[in-house]
Amino acid sequence: MFLESPESYKFTLHAITSIAIPLHVFGIYCILSLTPKNMGSAKWYLLNLHITCILLDWAMTVLAVPYLIFPALGGYPLGVLRFWFGVPSIVQLYVVMNLAFFAVTSVTLIFENRFYQLYARNSFWRYLRIPFIIINYLLDATHLLPACLMVPDQKTALEFTYEQIPNLSDEIKAEPLFILAIDFWVQMPYISMGLRNVVQVCLFGLINRNMNLESRSFNRSENTINLQRKFLNAIKAQLMVLAINFLVPQAYTVVSIATNYYNQFANNLVITIVALHGINSTLIMLWAHKTYREYCFKTFKKIRSFLGYTTPVSTVSIQPKASITI
Repeated sequence: MFLESPESYKFTLHAITSIAIPLHVFGIYCILSLTPKNMGSAKWYLLNLHITCILLDWAMTVLAVPYLIFPALGGYPLGVLRFWFGVPSIVQLYVVMNLAFFAVTSVTLIFENRFYQLYARNSFWRYLRIPFIIINYLLDATHLLPACLMVPDQKTALEFTYEQIPNLSDEIKAEPLFILAIDFWVQMPYISMGLRNVVQVCLFGLINRNMNLESRSFNRSENTINLQRKFLNAIKAQLMVLAINFLVPQAYTVVSIATNYYNQFANNLVITIVALHGINSTLIMLWAHKTYREYCFKTFKKIRSFLGYTTPVSTVSIQPKASITI
């Protein structure tokens, strides 16, 4: 299959990057220039999410390009960090995994910021929010450390992997395979972190929803209430895209390991789905936020006009009636 070989897989991820880069740059411009002034604090959290997604996108599609061989917890990189700089595989794995969880934490912080700015500025939460943010990023940065510090002997791990996947191709065996672990317990911190993010996002989402329902008691204008509601709905749309891009591959990974199922095409496909998160998230952001959407329409019309794609004006020729004399 097309996506199964390392060459086609690498080409696909590079193609995703070439499409994503102009979208990412345009997204940064929209966030910095078009975000309403009364959403000033949210702008920086939205920018934080966008930049984190960009970094993860580049790490997946250019820098690392992980070629994984589930159900084994291993693989090898195909990116510039290996071929240009000789960065060890374990370092690349650590960076990519951390960026993935940083992206999800960035979504959580947007909901937290809306909750704090609208309803909790004078509550006890103002003393807890900074430790909450620091702890979340510390957990993101350290959850993979136990596995990285307890990497098995690679010779033994490779022998185990070859027995686990007897139909592994000679082409893959010839590459510098790195096996993170041969035990399922390594998945537990990974799964726990995913559950933590789901719980936090749901919690702050429900709190914001309930506060919106009672927002009139906070003496806020109808315009402010509607603006905040539309903003949160747009963030929820981005969250749904991230959930699809991350949870589907995570579910496949768990099932593949639990059932000892190996399919290299499926392995490459789920990584490609993760790599699409940058494009998907940016497109949803540009569509879901009204200010960005209207600017996109105006820009599109200007481009069409510049290229000469204007709607032709039909002309009707009216001829004078002939005068007849009898």
